[in-house]
Amino acid sequence: MKRFSGRDWWFILLLGAIYMANFIDRMIISVVGEPIRREFGLSDLQLGIMGGVAFALFYGGIGIPIARLAERVSRVGIVAVATALWSAMTMLSGAATSYAHLLLARMGVGIGEAGFTPPVVSMIADRFDADKRATVFSLIAVGVSVGGAVGALLGGWIAQTHGWRMAFIIMGGPGLLLAVLLWLTIREPVRRNAGDAAPPLSEVLRRVRRSPSFVGFTVGSGMVALVGFGLNLFLIPLLIRRFGFDLKSAALTFALTFSMATALGGVVGGILADRFASHHHRRYGLLPIASSALALPLYLAAIYQDDWRIMAGLLFAATFSLYAFLPTIMTVTQRLVEPRMRATAAAIHAFGQTVFGLGLGSAFLGWMSDWLARRAFGEGYAKTCLAMREQTPSALCQSASGTGLQQALLLLGLFLLLAIACYWMAAKSIAGEIAAIEDPQTS
Repeated sequence: MKRFSGRDWWFILLLGAIYMANFIDRMIISVVGEPIRREFGLSDLQLGIMGGVAFALFYGGIGIPIARLAERVSRVGIVAVATALWSAMTMLSGAATSYAHLLLARMGVGIGEAGFTPPVVSMIADRFDADKRATVFSLIAVGVSVGGAVGALLGGWIAQTHGWRMAFIIMGGPGLLLAVLLWLTIREPVRRNAGDAAPPLSEVLRRVRRSPSFVGFTVGSGMVALVGFGLNLFLIPLLIRRFGFDLKSAALTFALTFSMATALGGVVGGILADRFASHHHRRYGLLPIASSALALPLYLAAIYQDDWRIMAGLLFAATFSLYAFLPTIMTVTQRLVEPRMRATAAAIHAFGQTVFGLGLGSAFLGWMSDWLARRAFGEGYAKTCLAMREQTPSALCQSASGTGLQQALLLLGLFLLLAIACYWMAAKSIAGEIAAIEDPQTS
């Protein structure tokens, strides 16, 4: 494996910084969700819709048209414009005066962020050899974890000190500068098979539909994302409700468990995949099977705990395992299609992962949390506990909402069983599929 050049490292560093801004703007709603919920008297279902569905539907729906555009025009330009858009919409979230305004702003963030992953994955596939791609995307994806930590720590402090609106405004600003920097310093990679015309969307859809590995990886990653995004959106509310944390303490615990574990897991998983699976392709499916199987009992044991210290330690291990191979899978799916299909294939994969994981998963988790909280509280939960607006909730309301959320998170973990089954389907066929694409004469 050749070493990365200085320009390669700048590409990785800058795209990682933009991914960090991407995730800060995506997850800041997780940090400020509880004070927003109290101010507007929202249920967990409404919080899930705002934090997940409003973002995910537009992110997934717009992603495919943007990916089609990325097959034909400058991908650097698309990412720069998208970065500026989602940053501006995050800042506008701070001006919201109602739940409806926040929903519209989160839709705008989703539209902007849809222009990031497909063009970036396509650029990586054109710029780097196959045995480097998992490592490159894993290094860029460290920005997700750093963004999670920065967003939690700084966003939590700003929200507690200056209010949740100021947190949106301050955290959205840096993305505007990064967009300009990208446009001025990164060259558009030369496309492989540049002479080939980009195929129509219908052809790409037929291609990925006939690929058991692509379908298995996409649905499996969606199930993992369902658990991971649900935990990301509701971990801070869980710490506040069950353990009495203030916003800054909950954000610090989030950063030390979820964000650090995601960073370490993604980098280690990418390196392991490039080392052990690049010439034994079936392992691209077996490695996420092993990590998901390990994550499931760790996750369930963590959420079940009554001691937050034990919970934090178990969550760190569970999250490390859960996210170890998600960046790798994104790059592997690029090897299952022809070069001029890559941006569109990445958007289709992201659609499945985001819409089913973040969108439907967050709504399902919020609905289950509300239903279980009503069971724990008894009659009158909505009138007594959700209509108080900015008042401090009573001990009974706090206990019921914490119990409902804990039980909903436990049920959510069972979706990892579906992820394992999907990855097994992908593992069975991936070696033959990669050979058919990359060396058709021997397949």
